[in-house]
Amino acid sequence: MYTTTERGALNSTDFRIFFKNDLGVPISPMHDIPLYADENNKIVNMIVEIPRWTNAKMEICLKETLNPIKQDVKNGKLRFVANCFPHHGYIWNYGALPQIAK
Repeated sequence: MYTTTERGALNSTDFRIFFKNDLGVPISPMHDIPLYADENNKIVNMIVEIPRWTNAKMEICLKETLNPIKQDVKNGKLRFVANCFPHHGYIWNYGALPQIAK
């Protein structure tokens, strides 16, 4: 239904993940993906910003066109989350629901 395209080098300030619809048209994950995948059964879409077992602190960039996912920067440095021993990175998928204001 939706696909992603990566641009730039992973773990760099240039890295971006862009979304496309089933026609290959670039879309905003926050504005163009509906909240419900199946409203009758209360199944919602989720945008996974940080996949399980990774530790790069990724986020949807609301200030850039098409709202790509990029790595967060604080004080000029890329952000990473600490490992939760014995696991590496986040122990679950972390993300956002589309069509919901942050």
